Amino acid sequence: MVFLASFMDNWKLYLVVGVVAILLLILIAALINRGKYQARFNAFYKKMDRTITKKQNGNVLIEQLLNNYTLDNTNTYKSLKGKGKRKVKQYLEYFAKNLPELVIYKSFISPDKNKNQLVIIFIDENDKLLYRWDKSKKIKGMIKAVNKYQMLNPLIAFLSELPLNIKEGAPYRFVNHDNDFCLTYDIVKSLKQVKRKQKEKKLSKAQIKALAKVEKQKAKKLAKAGK
Repeated sequence: MVFLASFMDNWKLYLVVGVVAILLLILIAALINRGKYQARFNAFYKKMDRTITKKQNGNVLIEQLLNNYTLDNTNTYKSLKGKGKRKVKQYLEYFAKNLPELVIYKSFISPDKNKNQLVIIFIDENDKLLYRWDKSKKIKGMIKAVNKYQMLNPLIAFLSELPLNIKEGAPYRFVNHDNDFCLTYDIVKSLKQVKRKQKEKKLSKAQIKALAKVEKQKAKKLAKAGK
């Protein structure tokens, strides 16, 4: 009876303590899960970065194409010799497979987990959308776009740099100075969100900080490669 009377007198306190304990357990579980997802993302990115540096280096590939496998100056896949086409196909297949996966891993540690679809966007000199690529179009879509808009080498260079920008959440535009067409990217919930006009917006403080991180890491890699 004494215990029951004590409980009745303090039930509100017990209820608050119980609720706090449950919330703490939920918070701890969320932090543990986030830590796991962060570790998975970091491991996947590092693996990509090593592969790009050693086997799928865009700068090296472009140099090989220009020196050995290009038949004309159209900057297209169809202008390449057979061996050049095989090298480019292997390169595009690697990025078409791994970039969307990188974005999915990134979504698990992002505020909006539903933003998990990568879109690579071709735009003209007036910021008008020419073509949008997503993983459903595979490398056939990439080849079709570079042939139509003469953007083979820009796409190769763009793909090589894109993982770092995705990692840091930095905006990225690559200009083809031969025709002023651009490549950019977005991460969206739905492909319907991709606008017909892709005007550059004023950068937020977070984006400016992210771009600074990208440049710092690129400089660090260049310095390491030069040793």
